[in-house]
Amino acid sequence: MPMSPPVFRRVCSTVLLAITLCASMGAQQGTGSVTGRAIDAKTGAPLEKVLITDQETRRSTLTDDRGGFALRDLPPGRRRLIVSVVGYARTEREVDIAAGGTLDIVVPLSEGTGTYTTSVTVSGDLFRAADPAVAAQQTLGSADIQNLRGVLADDPLRAVQVLPGVVASDDLRSEFSVRGSDFNHVNLTVDGFSTPFLLHTVRAIEDRSASGSVAMINSDILDEVTLLNGGYPQRFGNRTGAEADFRLREGSRERRQARVAVSGTNASGVFEAPLGRTRRGSWLASVRQSYLNLVVHQLRDEGLEFGFSDAQAKLVFDPSAANRFEVTLLAGRSRLQELRDDLDTSDLFVGKNASQLAIASWRRTASRGVVTARALGAHNDFSNDTTGFVNLDRGHDTQAAGRVDASITWGELQLETGGSVDWIDQGRRRARFSSALNRYNSINDFRDHAARAGAYGGFTWHHGPFLVGPGVRADRWGLTGETTASPWLQGEWKVTPSTAFRGGAGIYRQFPDFEQVIGSLGAPDPHAERAEQYDLGFEQRLGSSTRWQITLYDRQEQGFFRRAGAETRLVAGRVVRGVPTTRYHGSLEGFARGVEVLLQRKSPNGLAGWVSYSFGRNQYRDTLTGETFWGDLDQRHTLNVYAFYRLSDRFSLSGKLRAGTNVPAPGYYASQGNLFVLSTDRNTLRLPTYSRIDLRANRTFNWPHRRLTLFAEVMNVLNRENVRFNPPGVNTRTGTVSNLFERLIPIVPSAGILIEF
Repeated sequence: MPMSPPVFRRVCSTVLLAITLCASMGAQQGTGSVTGRAIDAKTGAPLEKVLITDQETRRSTLTDDRGGFALRDLPPGRRRLIVSVVGYARTEREVDIAAGGTLDIVVPLSEGTGTYTTSVTVSGDLFRAADPAVAAQQTLGSADIQNLRGVLADDPLRAVQVLPGVVASDDLRSEFSVRGSDFNHVNLTVDGFSTPFLLHTVRAIEDRSASGSVAMINSDILDEVTLLNGGYPQRFGNRTGAEADFRLREGSRERRQARVAVSGTNASGVFEAPLGRTRRGSWLASVRQSYLNLVVHQLRDEGLEFGFSDAQAKLVFDPSAANRFEVTLLAGRSRLQELRDDLDTSDLFVGKNASQLAIASWRRTASRGVVTARALGAHNDFSNDTTGFVNLDRGHDTQAAGRVDASITWGELQLETGGSVDWIDQGRRRARFSSALNRYNSINDFRDHAARAGAYGGFTWHHGPFLVGPGVRADRWGLTGETTASPWLQGEWKVTPSTAFRGGAGIYRQFPDFEQVIGSLGAPDPHAERAEQYDLGFEQRLGSSTRWQITLYDRQEQGFFRRAGAETRLVAGRVVRGVPTTRYHGSLEGFARGVEVLLQRKSPNGLAGWVSYSFGRNQYRDTLTGETFWGDLDQRHTLNVYAFYRLSDRFSLSGKLRAGTNVPAPGYYASQGNLFVLSTDRNTLRLPTYSRIDLRANRTFNWPHRRLTLFAEVMNVLNRENVRFNPPGVNTRTGTVSNLFERLIPIVPSAGILIEF
């Protein structure tokens, strides 16, 4: 009996519904899902707008504002997830999905060029502190280093130049100043060792404007950089200024990977992989070659070639959970050649500089403490020659060192101690042309070696809202036979969980270098330079991601070295030429005091960065000559601003502003109308106000097995005519000077690429 049309339609609908339900149930039983969260590996903060992609099906999703994501209806079995977001290292994560099941995972992402890690910092504090009671300190992670280093320069020291309280008004040099202290008084440490040979530059020349400098470390292998402005524990000693600590990251323990980058000044490659099948270690290697001379030709009217190459490597191996071995290698060389038409036979023509450094360390971790033993070997040699093939400068530095550090935690008390021994061999030969004698004179010629030994001890007692940290350091310098003691004291009072007072005081000492002790320029009675530092800071948190702080500082200095008669000046209306054979004297005493204000927001999502303002005064009195003058790096007002914003998983913008009232033109100069003349008073003439804005954009492009990041940057967007000091020509009859200033970088666009695979 045939069915009526209504009945037939109902039967067909029922059959189709049953088929659909069965297919749906079969599909659900045959597929699986992955859910989870993407977080910052160091802070545990959730990351939004992270792209999660299944490599095989190419299905993808973005994390929400809590870092959550879900990929559903994936084929069962082993899947490879590609995790990518601009500002963080690209990550590949293998997961096993069961049919009909849901796998929940957490994906920690390493910022910048780091690698995938399973460790996560659970504190959740975005403002990581290297030393909790240091009033003024700042840590740059890998991502901020990448944004601040500059596409054109590709220099991590340029990133430090934007930190609060830092003064740097020479676009062509990596060196910087903190609270009036020059770069030679800043303690630079790499992987737990104080290391002096970190620059590609021309050494031993008085006319520093004749060259530039670039850090000898590829930014792509740095994990973080910490700057302690003052009042810090003296684990290393022998410096009176700030401390900047560079930490190299280890290679990937997950898989083999490589990065190839091309920037405005150089091309580089970073290669890394786990060690063996057990992945109990890793290796990392980096090489970099510059083509900076092509850029310099576009920025300068006069001919100049400056090139460099360097390599870095790090090996890490964990023989057990409690032991770790590390080896760090750094090597580089640079060459500068002047090609100006007006060079004469006594001018610098070619300057060469080469350095090698190796650090080996062993760390033992126990339930109550850590013991670390390290050894260092370093060598540097340089030479500067004239167009007439006369050697102006030649020298070498060889250093061998060992140190042991230990810390023990006992309840609320943490004890810390350590000791080090350094053996240094140094040689110098310096010659300068004498117009009176019409020949080259030997200014200095020496070679010697000496040992420096030091030890420190201290403790930190943390009880409730209070922290107290006293300590003392003792050092002996074999070159002078001097023994010194340097105590310090730190404290913190957390009034509330979001409000804290911090303070520090201490005596810091720096032994004289070889040239200040031996040779024809050596001081008659050399002693260690001494600085008393006092810091008092207040910090308040505004939520979990914003803080503001203010720090007052005072530094009293004694016995600092100066060669007073080496500078040309005006005496009783008569021009007196500087004498290049003038000896050093530890005759300077003075002060540096001021205030530093910081407003900072640190967040992996949205706007991040800081606004900092510093006011400072740095003045000296020469007890030998009776002169009083402002320091060579006395900049009264300093404004450093950095802003970063991630618009999506693939695009971010950043910008930085460095501005200041600038430093004196070092020497005896003054202005008379439109002319510059010699003066009887030192450092009364200042360089014009310095101001520079750089803007940068980052854009990533993703493929299944690689990622490309394009960097575009415009330096000096407003095309400010900034200048630096240039040792001028002097008319001995009229006392007028010429070519006192040299123009710095104009507006310059640049671009670079990074390929990860």
